[in-house]
This record gives sequence, C-alpha cells and structure tokens, in this order.
Amino acid sequence: MKVVNPDNVNHTIDLVPRSYVTPVVLELYNEVTKVSTEVSNVSTLTDGILSLNFDFSFSENDKYQIKVSYGTEILYRGKLIATTQDPQKYKLTKDLYFYE
Repeated sequence: MKVVNPDNVNHTIDLVPRSYVTPVVLELYNEVTKVSTEVSNVSTLTDGILSLNFDFSFSENDKYQIKVSYGTEILYRGKLIATTQDPQKYKLTKDLYFYE
C-alpha cells in the first residue's frame, strides 16, 4: 500500500512495474465516491524503480485504487491511502475490534 500526505499537493510514489516503458498513465479510483481520475505525471525509471511525481489534492483517510498503464497494457495495480500519520506507526485496524 502506498501512503501520501494530504497536506501536500505534490506527491511521489515509487513502484516496481511489470514492464519498463514510458510515458505511463496514472489512474486514481476513489473507493468511497466511486470516481476515477486520470492524473498527469512525470515518471522516471531508476534501477528498476518507477517514480511517479504528480499533483493531486487528497483528503485525510481517502482510500484509492491506483492503476498505472501504458496504452492497453496494465503495468501496476495497487492501493493508496492519504494520511498525515507516520507510515511506520499507521495501523489499518486502529480502533477496530476483533472477536475470536
């Protein structure tokens, strides 16, 4: 899962794509509003890691599905969350109860 800070407008995510081609299209699908947005980005490839730099306004705790594609070929699918919490301390199960 990729984590971005909603306080910033400019974001960078690093990922390992299925193949290495550019330019790529980044699509963000909001899981709550069910709205898909194609985001313009600047991509760079270094040592097998694709870095996507893009501008987007997120709200706290927004959850997105991300899709990176080149033409009809899907290079990467994943999840993204917007939070101001430190990613090392973030828990998806915070304040949830489990019954055993």
